[in-house]
Amino acid sequence: MTAEAGGGASGTAQPPAITSRPRVLEISSPITAVAGRFLADAGAEVVKVEAPGAGVAAPTAGEALANRLYLDTDKRSITLDTASAAGRAVLARLAPRFDIVLESGEPGRLASIGAGWDVLSTANPGLTLASITPFGQWGPYSHYKADDLVVFAMGGMMFVSGVPELPPVVAPCRQGFVAGGIHAAMAALACWRATRLRGAPGEWIDVSLVEALAAQENTITNFKGGSDFTRREGSQHRNGNPGRVFRCKDGYVHLLIQHDEQVWARFVAWLGHPPELQGDGFDTLLARRSKAEIITETTARILLTRTREEIFDGGQEAHLPIAAVFSITEALADPQVVHMNVLERVPAGGVAGPAEAGYRTLRPPYQRGRSLPSRRPAPARGQDTDAVLAEIGGLGAQEIAQLRRDGVV
Repeated sequence: MTAEAGGGASGTAQPPAITSRPRVLEISSPITAVAGRFLADAGAEVVKVEAPGAGVAAPTAGEALANRLYLDTDKRSITLDTASAAGRAVLARLAPRFDIVLESGEPGRLASIGAGWDVLSTANPGLTLASITPFGQWGPYSHYKADDLVVFAMGGMMFVSGVPELPPVVAPCRQGFVAGGIHAAMAALACWRATRLRGAPGEWIDVSLVEALAAQENTITNFKGGSDFTRREGSQHRNGNPGRVFRCKDGYVHLLIQHDEQVWARFVAWLGHPPELQGDGFDTLLARRSKAEIITETTARILLTRTREEIFDGGQEAHLPIAAVFSITEALADPQVVHMNVLERVPAGGVAGPAEAGYRTLRPPYQRGRSLPSRRPAPARGQDTDAVLAEIGGLGAQEIAQLRRDGVV
């Protein structure tokens, strides 16, 4: 959902000159951090706004540091107390100088501190504001608070996660934050592109995390009338037989044998022509559907006698869709993953400190035709405050010094 800015009114400030890459202000939160990371990967100049760090310990190890290193690589960081009048005045002055603003506050929060859509779009008619919230800006739930677990449940994804005979389960990682962040980043880039190429007015993008999850795969698209077509099926694929995760001698593998009769014939031969799978009752897909239980049991029994490597290599030789189930450590050591350089080394500095070798983190999951400049290390809290306020905000050294004395930055 978007709302267009009113452009061209007399007396409005001219938008900043359009650059070759968007300038993004990320009002920091776990939700906007994802969108900011994807925009930074795309080449945007991203500045995150954090609360002043007095009494706030910086992450030094473990998951908290790893998340910060990943989410904040290629960003700059400023601190600003938006609860103070002086901080709100700085934000209202700073934000219109950006092409894209990312925020995830409760609906109406940005307007209450003097930096709402009306103010921003008047100051910069080409600005795009992306608001990312659990339930969107309007509607009966718009002011409800929710974490990622809540939106995963209410978006329908939890209902289809797990096995049929047990209650629904939650998926790992922050599914809603990631889905919403990706959609926000894509929409914001599209709006910035339209402004850059066609002079279109900026837009207010309303991203609901529940809606972002509901739009995933076939949870909603397969919904038929008043019945829930999509059900919990564990690892079982609805169109595969066999089509699920199986245990083997030293781990797990996933098989997906679908419609093709030639694939079925190769699969039976690869298993060693077990007598349980012989006869006319297995000639067609329709016939095999009625024998799903014996197919699954026979496959499971045979695979328990083979190692994961034997299954994977043999499946490749037989041109069968078989995958080894890897741990994270195993995935990172896989030759294909190593070849793709999934982990990239980022120079030392910022929150990671002055370690000689820098740190490794996930690079963007795509290859570009030209190389990008060396990545900027994830910043320490507020390390770029003075530079950003001067370069982009136009504040003088004395103004910045006073803000610092007052605890605003």
